[in-house]
Amino acid sequence: MTFDSNRIHQLAQALWRAEQTRKPIAPLSIQYPDLSEADAYRISAARLQLRNRRTTGYKLGYTSEAMRRQMNISTPNYGVLTDDLLVCGGELPHDALIHPLVEPEIAIRLHEDLALASNHDKNSVMAARPEFMLAIEVCDTRYLTYKFAAVDNIADNSSASRYVLGASSPISLRTDLETLSIELWIDGEAKDQGIGANALGNPLLAVAWLGNRLSLENTTLKAGDIILTGGLTKGYRVQRGQTVTVTSKASEIAGVSVQFT
Repeated sequence: MTFDSNRIHQLAQALWRAEQTRKPIAPLSIQYPDLSEADAYRISAARLQLRNRRTTGYKLGYTSEAMRRQMNISTPNYGVLTDDLLVCGGELPHDALIHPLVEPEIAIRLHEDLALASNHDKNSVMAARPEFMLAIEVCDTRYLTYKFAAVDNIADNSSASRYVLGASSPISLRTDLETLSIELWIDGEAKDQGIGANALGNPLLAVAWLGNRLSLENTTLKAGDIILTGGLTKGYRVQRGQTVTVTSKASEIAGVSVQFT
């Protein structure tokens, strides 16, 4: 059953209110077990309208096996990034969030539009002249816990909350993002590590997946878009006062940090 526009708006408002008040709600699928993926994306889009901020890109969810196992979700999804979600200055108030999780990621920025098509691969993404940077994604579900159905997560904009970007590096045909090793540190303690291949085999393939998925909605990635290609490890809860750092064993690649104040 497809939800009417009034119900879509009502559920979008409930999630928006939960984010603004930091008072989480029960997963939507509990009350609406027939919630479909299509309607979940409609709810996410309606909430984006309520946010009323400039779109800066997209975040991918569940591109790694580690995240799919942790959250018991079987397929990738996407959310939309807006300019108010970018953390600048290296500090993030913990009280602005409900129950934040951090994930180490490789972010991609495009310098040209990606063609509107449904058959993208690494080569077509390379044609959009991408660059990459290390990133910290801060996820924050607006539900009571991190136990929810895939459609709940989609409606909640794939738990998008904040993101932090390191300095960018160019991508050439010789750049091996698949084997690039990324480490997650919390308060100077190594928590986990992953490689670029954890994101659907290659972060560029993750971007290709997104381009193909967006083509179903007759849209595409634009020059300047940031794409968070998915957590390379499972997510880790953080507390006030902790500092999170993501680094690479490749010394020429800039790390990135954020402190939860």
